[in-house]
Amino acid sequence: MKNFDFNKIDDFDDHINKSIPNYDILISSIKSISEYFYSKNTTIYDLGCSTGKLLKSLPFDCRKVGYDNSNLLPPSGDDPNLEFHNVNLNDKDLFIKNASIVYSIFTMQFLDPLKRKQYLTRIYEGLVSGGCLIIAEKVYQEYGLAQEVFSFSHYDYKLQQFNGEDILRKEKELRYNMKPMEDSQLQHLIKGCQFRIVTPFWQMFNFKAYLAIR
Repeated sequence: MKNFDFNKIDDFDDHINKSIPNYDILISSIKSISEYFYSKNTTIYDLGCSTGKLLKSLPFDCRKVGYDNSNLLPPSGDDPNLEFHNVNLNDKDLFIKNASIVYSIFTMQFLDPLKRKQYLTRIYEGLVSGGCLIIAEKVYQEYGLAQEVFSFSHYDYKLQQFNGEDILRKEKELRYNMKPMEDSQLQHLIKGCQFRIVTPFWQMFNFKAYLAIR
């Protein structure tokens, strides 16, 4: 079975909206929270930015940088404050500097598990004091019953958008390159990278988002 390839999705943004329930509320929440941390003379990074839609929608007057290893990346365009770079996010030399906000939205779950601490540490070191990481991940539940209820409720939702054969095929392909963590394990990892505040702010089934403040 081959790995799932996001580059082959015709309309990536529409696909994500159909795959993750209340994804629009998550993005709206991210923008609202960002208003408390934005600073004009800093940089906002989106790691795993895909089409760059989030960065493009931000009203903030500052440098905005999108990193991804994807064919979905748009050209940097005419906005001098907006740039996109094709970058391997597993790379220990990932460049983050003078950041007030870093987004990692359903990105780290696709990275090498052995390099995730390195990834989070690089983010922490690149943030200004009081800056934040906004991270969303698919997580495993601590209790088997909750895991089953959330997983099958999510399948019920996806069956409204996709057919069963497509859902099963994607699940089989994703098992090779998506490695979620347990909720408690993920929070422990983030806290272990010296973030002084780590708190969840959004959840829908097994999808969860956290605010981490340096």
